Amino acid sequence: MGGILRSNRPWLLVAVTTLLSWTVAKKVEEPESYAQPPRHFELALTWEQYAPDGRAREMILVNGQFPGPTLEIFQGDEVEVVVHNKMPFNTTVHFHGIEQHLTPWSDGTPGLSQRQIQPERSFKYRWTATQYGAYWYHAHQKGQLDDGLYGPIIIHPYEYIVSPFSLISSDPKTLQDIEKAAKNPTTLVLSDFRHMPSYQIDALERASNVEFTCYDSILFNGKGSVDCWPPEKIASLLTAQQKGFLKAANLTSFTPKGCLPGGAIASVLSPGVPVDLSVVPPEIFNVCIPSTGPKEVITVTKKSHESQKWLALDLIATFGLYTVSFSIDSHPLYIYGVDGEYITPQLVDAITVTNGDRFSVLIPLTTPGSFPIRAASVSAPQLMAATATLSYQTLNSTGSAFPPTIPSILDNGLPASPSVRFFSQATQKQFHPPELVQPTSHETFKLYMRISGTSFGWALNSSVLPAAVLDWAADPVVLFSPTPYASNNVTITTLNDTWIDLVFIAATFPMPPHPIHKHGAKMWLIGSGTGPFPWATVDEAVREVPDKFNLVDPPRRDGFVTVSATTEPTWTVMRYHVTNPGAWLLHCHIQGHLSGGMSLVIQDGVDAWPVVPDEYLGYS
Repeated sequence: MGGILRSNRPWLLVAVTTLLSWTVAKKVEEPESYAQPPRHFELALTWEQYAPDGRAREMILVNGQFPGPTLEIFQGDEVEVVVHNKMPFNTTVHFHGIEQHLTPWSDGTPGLSQRQIQPERSFKYRWTATQYGAYWYHAHQKGQLDDGLYGPIIIHPYEYIVSPFSLISSDPKTLQDIEKAAKNPTTLVLSDFRHMPSYQIDALERASNVEFTCYDSILFNGKGSVDCWPPEKIASLLTAQQKGFLKAANLTSFTPKGCLPGGAIASVLSPGVPVDLSVVPPEIFNVCIPSTGPKEVITVTKKSHESQKWLALDLIATFGLYTVSFSIDSHPLYIYGVDGEYITPQLVDAITVTNGDRFSVLIPLTTPGSFPIRAASVSAPQLMAATATLSYQTLNSTGSAFPPTIPSILDNGLPASPSVRFFSQATQKQFHPPELVQPTSHETFKLYMRISGTSFGWALNSSVLPAAVLDWAADPVVLFSPTPYASNNVTITTLNDTWIDLVFIAATFPMPPHPIHKHGAKMWLIGSGTGPFPWATVDEAVREVPDKFNLVDPPRRDGFVTVSATTEPTWTVMRYHVTNPGAWLLHCHIQGHLSGGMSLVIQDGVDAWPVVPDEYLGYS
């Protein structure tokens, strides 16, 4: 796509920021009248044999590759993505973190914003790049994310957007090097991978009444291997939490695949529910088959006139289940962006990365050599780790006798020493956020998360979202015909320009942490705590336990992880501003939990409902 901002757009020539902002806002208000040709992409989806980790399986390729191609965009662009479904399955594509301001029909959620794209059909998504930063696109049809339908989105900011780089260094030359690196970031897609297609996983889960929490490999940019550890290593890496799960299930060890056995998953999460482990293939939980695939190497080339001093990485977590610890041996990490927005930089050694997360990272290149890039699962059901490589030299380096590297994390994701600094979401500060969090809200929704019947059935608010809602059978699509103030546990209705509190309550336990993602808007994480949530509203809770809340400078993201509950209930509060009317999904981003029903429909701004263009309304 090139790295030069196009200058033929009228607002790039406006010198006064206020006039520029007015021009952009006016353009966004009328998405159907495109004055300039949109930035156009074509994505052809095919179902083919492919071997990312050395073992072939049928999976989704996008334009013949995995992961899919990067969509490189500039803030302010009108974007057009045409998806051609050449697979034997229905599908949709969601643009994760893209707010879809005034274009909710391009959000890509089946049953909510569109009808599914049937085989041999195409669908045109059109939206405005109102944001900047790192995002990604992925399937939003059942478990197809696990089948490989995903790829990065990088949106370069307007030139007038102020960056936080001066908080990293005040030296003019260093600042110049940092800004140069940040304009051309390297994308690093982190994923977990299974050897069995998602539709088979779903069928086997339902036949056995067991959630499959075991994967086969961790991939960096779609590359990796299956590494089978000896039982001694697995035993030595078990965490206190994992040992507790084994004890609760009357077991003593994880499987040779590094997994909590399937029977233990069922007995801990859904005790008393009959299971049939005889239908579960041994490779799902128990048998590890090693394989060798390609290894990702990020090489910083040595230039004739100078050496590159900094590397910018955009980490994009496309995990179906995992949360991992991430680090690069012997290198500190400056985190300057989270979920596509600048933050006050944090200097760390490692990051906890979960489903849907994006982290923009600056890395000083000071000591030449080859350094392991590490990702290790911290998800309780499985021990697994993998590495890629960062390799670089400087002008005066010989490429030999490099010193040994120093890891920051172990293969179970725990810190390698007490001095290791992890990224702190609790102290994450937004750098010039687009708005400040409102000190009070208009409405509170208390959502009781629970396991529903089986270990693969999950409810975001007591009730499982019926599968038919997110299916082709959903007619009419919610966006096309909303049902204001639907009285049930799986629908929320709000008014435009109101502030909404969502309280996620883990009322039953044990309850794992859930990465909750909201379509159409970012949220503020304003509070959390242990024990019950007895208050009728969050405002009442703030008055009684103010120390549990931050209404001054809380973190702002499009996805947050709820507080896990081991021995008592917990609660997590997110606040958001309704400024983008439409039908949006609120859901857990763990693919098994999403397929298991852990979702809500939010009809935001029902009093200012958008008029759907005929081309989307009539698509079938």
